Amino acid sequence: MIDTTVALLRRQGLTATGINRIIRESRAARGSIYFHFPGGKEELTIEALRSAQRTVVERMQSAMSGRRKTAAVLRVMVREYVADLRKSDYEFGCPIANVALDVSAESPRIRAVCAEIFSDWQARIRQALERDGHPSRQADALAEFILSSFEGALMLCRAQKSTAPLTRVAERILGVLKTS
Repeated sequence: MIDTTVALLRRQGLTATGINRIIRESRAARGSIYFHFPGGKEELTIEALRSAQRTVVERMQSAMSGRRKTAAVLRVMVREYVADLRKSDYEFGCPIANVALDVSAESPRIRAVCAEIFSDWQARIRQALERDGHPSRQADALAEFILSSFEGALMLCRAQKSTAPLTRVAERILGVLKTS
């Protein structure tokens, strides 16, 4: 159920993802959703977001293996996301971004989880930048720039059915990293 929910959130966001579709696509018994997730769709969504967060963190940690510089990690992440976009025919985006765009009035709990996940990713990027020698204050602003640029590029890639926005954004980020 969680994996199905993540896939649906990546493809269509929260508003378009209903319990009936989750049940149908996961082949779960209707009662099992409420047994495992008594809070219903909200609780299942939060668990799916946490699962997606773990997947991205694992990707980041794998890319950071060998204590690579942030620029090298970015190159690895871009290659992986380019492959994901192409494999999904540009249907799959970031589930956290998709949900964050949907939840402005729907669920304060889900909005808070999205904010927490983005903060976690930004902190991990900041730590990598600090490890590269960037001062803490500069690293935090640069981490926010990298995360928001990356997320925005993923949306543009889906809209344009092209990986060019992500590739161009990565080149710009690499240029900024080189000069800062």
